[in-house]
Amino acid sequence: MTSDRLPQSDSTATAGEITGMRRAPRQERSEKRVTLILDTFAQLIDEVGYSAISLSLLARRVGMSGPGIYRYFDGLPAVARALATRNQERVFEAIVARISHRPEADWDEAVTDVIAGYADFFRTEPGFRWLRLGNIIDEHQDDAAETNRMIAARRVGELFANHFNVVPRPDFGRHIEVVVEVTDSLVARAFELSPEGDEFFLTESARMVVTYVGDYLERTRPAGSPGTPPKTPKG
Repeated sequence: MTSDRLPQSDSTATAGEITGMRRAPRQERSEKRVTLILDTFAQLIDEVGYSAISLSLLARRVGMSGPGIYRYFDGLPAVARALATRNQERVFEAIVARISHRPEADWDEAVTDVIAGYADFFRTEPGFRWLRLGNIIDEHQDDAAETNRMIAARRVGELFANHFNVVPRPDFGRHIEVVVEVTDSLVARAFELSPEGDEFFLTESARMVVTYVGDYLERTRPAGSPGTPPKTPKG
């Protein structure tokens, strides 16, 4: 199982698109300040824990005043929501980058690769292990009708179906929700006690998801259709 980091992009959600922002910066200098606030907040989560972060501590580390932080955010929960939004966009863009070069027949390798890359966010992205996609702050961050994981499942499902030529049934989205829940839960469990991640839980996460998706494809693919064939997980 590969442990290569899913590639990240510096052009993820701009400050004006990030949920939790009070106002969108219109100048490059302001954009850099917002990025610095989010980066510093993420580092402080790892250093002292979310509950120990105060506005004065964040402002001091950033080199701004408290009112300067409030210029962009209503408070620390808003900063956390903005960081979660950035996490979501970075993860999704990374998934797109990793899947886009895969041929249709290699869907199982793509799934395994994406899970390994998601695990590397836990290893190297400051604050990610605690915050992840933002559920710990607000389960309905962007939409009252959908949880953060439901939105992630919808986006990933659309990407998977389009790239790997899957004709989704009405319950396809629910199955992708299962994939997202299993992946997020088991990968998080892998990092509860080990900073590098417990390989058992990481391997089992990939095996379970590949088996589950393969079973869905086998049950839903019409006989003789040119769609993505099911595979038996390796290892």
